[in-house]
Amino acid sequence: MKYYPVLLNLYGKLCVVVGGGPVAERKVRSLLRSGARVKVVSPRLSQALSRFKNSGKITHQPRPFRSGDLRGAFLAIAATDERRANERVFRQAISLKIPVNVVDDPALSSFIVPSVIERGDLLIAISTSGQSPALAKALRQKLKKEFGPEYAFFLKLLGAVRQKIIAMGLGQKRNQKMFKNLVRGDLLSLIRQKDFKGVETGIESLSGLKITLKELGLRP
Repeated sequence: MKYYPVLLNLYGKLCVVVGGGPVAERKVRSLLRSGARVKVVSPRLSQALSRFKNSGKITHQPRPFRSGDLRGAFLAIAATDERRANERVFRQAISLKIPVNVVDDPALSSFIVPSVIERGDLLIAISTSGQSPALAKALRQKLKKEFGPEYAFFLKLLGAVRQKIIAMGLGQKRNQKMFKNLVRGDLLSLIRQKDFKGVETGIESLSGLKITLKELGLRP
């Protein structure tokens, strides 16, 4: 099956995770990073999920999944080790027209979760359409080395400079030329070297914008 790639805005939306073990924990962490409101349904919780509950980061129903647990949900994830329980989550989600992922069971999922590399706001998603999670993992490890932590700062920098350029009102053609110059220049290399004075000089030479990182609201 060929899947359609999409990125969802989960900020403030209710997402239900059924299960309280290590796999559910990983899913909850990812949902919280996306700004979702998370409800966990499980008789037991891992230590980390218990901490999330005690700190108010998640809500918890301390029992097995039952009818009505997905009411009002935007998205559902089944992460139990019981196939029957996962099937109940799947059937209820489908009946309510809620996107659902049953971990490691594409046949019982209306969407699958790719292997992801996160560098700040940069997300690189890798999917084998469920055919080989091992290959997706191997590719992820390879790309993690190529796209290091410097990309998080680079993306923030590009976003901040872009806003400044747009505010100058130079027109779309000139804007696009400057955006390309900034991406193709040596700013990333300078960031890797922690040469932030060089970064400021590079911004000026590539865009004509004389501005400090501090004025852009960035901390090296």
